[in-house]
Amino acid sequence: MDIKQSISFSAQLQATDNTPFVNFNGSVDESAVPSVNYYISNQDVYRANTKLFRDSLTTFQNTVFDAADKKSAELESETTSTTEAAPAN
Repeated sequence: MDIKQSISFSAQLQATDNTPFVNFNGSVDESAVPSVNYYISNQDVYRANTKLFRDSLTTFQNTVFDAADKKSAELESETTSTTEAAPAN
């Protein structure tokens, strides 16, 4: 059995009146490749809050990318450990 592992992220952005208007989803796959998506569920609220949206998108992306960087470093460390442990021919 081939089990795949990923790290998932989700967030819902709300306006100051607590009206939700954007859903963010992100993931980092087993190879440390990040993915970020968003869905604008209320265009009127979005238009009134574009700065909040853009700032929040940047924060969300940075969170996912930081996790991808961490996963990449882990993979590199595993590769280095495996290479160092392998006997020379």
